[in-house]
Amino acid sequence: MWDREFPALVRERRVVRYDLRGYGGSPPATSAYSSVHDLAALIDHLDLQRPLIVGPSMGGRIALDLTLARPDKVGALLLIAPGYSGMDYDHVPGGKATFERDERLSKAAADAWAAGKLPEATEHLRQLWASALTGPTLELFERMVRENAEEVFADRSSRLETPVGEPAAGRLNEIRVPTRILVGDRDNPAMPHCANFLARGIPGATVQLVPGADHLLNLSRPDAFDAALGEAPEG
Repeated sequence: MWDREFPALVRERRVVRYDLRGYGGSPPATSAYSSVHDLAALIDHLDLQRPLIVGPSMGGRIALDLTLARPDKVGALLLIAPGYSGMDYDHVPGGKATFERDERLSKAAADAWAAGKLPEATEHLRQLWASALTGPTLELFERMVRENAEEVFADRSSRLETPVGEPAAGRLNEIRVPTRILVGDRDNPAMPHCANFLARGIPGATVQLVPGADHLLNLSRPDAFDAALGEAPEG
């Protein structure tokens, strides 16, 4: 997902990217674990001093939970259509209908994958998360899904993940680092409302609605992502 950005960024910054358990080159979890503890351990191992953390989707959830659990580890946050622990649809206009749409597409994707119909399963995910991608970026999305199907469709590792502390949804006012949130207008319909919920709760946080971007914003609107990253504190 970061193959475009990584070689450009390392010319000017120290940059770290890593695979969550079960994704890419990381083996799947075989017992209870915490993604927050994993990230904190990585920061310690590499001796990173309060870095800027870029958190897309569930990476945003991990980044927010880390900031609450270990505020000494985080310098700033750039969140892209972030999830968050304690997330629900009560504050989303049309929340019940949005939730039902998400559940329908997610279940259809999981059912298709279980039936051995990976292209059909991927198409359901594309409708949910990647509606703006075309050409090479769509091919990249399809490859990422194909190569990580066990995690994407079966939650092979995430079902073993244990929470750290109380959910972020009720603790947003405790976050005291510069926070910027990007969300696309072609993302899942709930995501702009979730981004605004986070911005209302996190002191000083800002939200930017990016036209033409879906959930994978750095792929669908790389120019907007690059501009936001260029303006972010280095941590």
